[in-house]
Order: sequence, then structure tokens, then C-alpha cells
Amino acid sequence: MNELINIKVIQKDFNGEKKRFVNARELYKWLGVGRDFSNWIKDRIKKYDFVEDLDFFLTFAKFGDGFDGFNKAKAIDPKSGKILAKEYVISIDMAKELAMLENNEKGKMVRKYFIRVERGFKKVMRVATRDPKFINQLSSQFFETREETKEFRKDFTDCIKDFVAVKNYGTYTDMFYSFLFLERAKEYRKLLNLAKNDFTRNFMYEEIIFIIGAFETGLAGEIEKEFKKLGRMLTQEEFEKIFRDFSSTRNWLVYQKRARNIMATYDEELRRIKHPKLIDYRKEFSQEDIQKLLA
Repeated sequence: MNELINIKVIQKDFNGEKKRFVNARELYKWLGVGRDFSNWIKDRIKKYDFVEDLDFFLTFAKFGDGFDGFNKAKAIDPKSGKILAKEYVISIDMAKELAMLENNEKGKMVRKYFIRVERGFKKVMRVATRDPKFINQLSSQFFETREETKEFRKDFTDCIKDFVAVKNYGTYTDMFYSFLFLERAKEYRKLLNLAKNDFTRNFMYEEIIFIIGAFETGLAGEIEKEFKKLGRMLTQEEFEKIFRDFSSTRNWLVYQKRARNIMATYDEELRRIKHPKLIDYRKEFSQEDIQKLLA
């Protein structure tokens, strides 16, 4: 029964510390409260002295285009003209207390769910503190993906060996790192403080490894196609042109943005490493992200 509960939890910096929050309306639905939400939450806040901007804060859900309703006393959706309901974002401690106050089985189940979520966050942060380089390996699929993409990497290196005259493997790898992360391989290794014998891909997130592998095997196919067309080895300039053309397609620009979001966000929150070039790609670190690491 516990596995059925799935309340989204987000983590963010709040009053100088990392705290976790849930949407009170979602909690209300899971608890199966038999009264109006607005009256229920207001009553609980008043009766049990929950403090705004400490235990909870108010916002509005985003509806329609061009709406920015945060911290407004009243908000109207510019598209529909409807008055928007207030949303209460509450701390996980407040959520546990509200669940306990229901004094029923549903409330107990929800409270236990939040306790498990807290353990998940603490597990991540313990690993990050002990040896942040290995935070990526919490994903249960990391090693499977790592093995699978070894073949993709071989496709790429084989294509350079067989179809490109100049064998500048390091230069070509740097081109890819710069495209994906805005950082060369050497810069990325420095950020992670990797030792000389540390293999870079063992310290990347599972999703990133898969994106890299898919790109490399796709690029290898384009290189082979051009080799067969020309009937000779490609020059370095020809390789670089194919790389630019392949990486500038809409499909790969989408993956580029996704990869940069992952690297900027995970590395700042978990590895405490700065990616100065990726500052514009940082996003809120959510429970959905952590669940991918702990699944």
C-alpha cells in the first residue's frame, strides 16, 4: 500500500538552508480530507501556529501565458480571466505534522512516506559528502548503461581509425565536450578533481553517458557514410564540418540543453562543484531528479 503514495517533494535553498517542500493541495488529496481545502489549511495553520515564510509560503499555480502570480494577494489568469486559487507550499516537517494530525491510517502512511523520502535525501547527501565523485553511481542503471555505451564509444574510435586520416582522438573528444558541456575534457576532469587513472565516464551521470553514446554512434555513422561517398579517408577539416553539421540539428540541440541542465544542477547541488560556464542552465533540484538517482 505504501508504494501507491507518490507526493512530489522539491528541495531548494530557503532562509539560508536546504529544505524540502510539498504542495499542500497534493498532500490534502492523498490524506483524503473530508472538508474544503482552503478552510482545512487555514484552520490548521491558525490552530497549530505554523509560520509563513518558515513553515510554508504562498504562491499561485501558473495558468495561461504571461502569468507571473508569485506573492500576489490576488491573481487572474490572463488567458481565461479566472481568479486563481492560492497554493500553499509547505515544509516536509509541516507536512508530516499535518499527516499525523489526521489520526488515521492514511495519515500514518503518508507520514511514513515522508520519512522514507527524507532518508533518500540524506543518503544522497551522505554520499556527496563522503566522496562526491561517485554520486552518479547511485543510479541502479548506471553500470548497465556504462557497459552498453562502451560499444558506442568503440564505434566512434573505430570510425576515426578507419575513416579519418588525422587521428587526433583528444581533439575530437574535446570538440564533443565543448559542444555538450561548454568545457573541454581536461577542464571537466579538473572540476571533478579526477586522478590521472580515473576514467572520466565512470564519474558521469547515467543520462549523460547515454546521450554521449548516442551522439558518438550517430556521428560515426555519418563519418562512414561520407567515407563511402568520397572513397577515401576524410581530412580533419572534413571531420570537423560533419561534426558541426550533425551537432547543429534540432534533435541534438535539445539533448545539448538537457545535458547542460543535468551537469549544472546536479554538480552544484551534490558535488558542490561550480560550472561557471553553465550558470544559465541551473534549475531547481527536484525529488523527481533524486528518485532517478535512487530508483
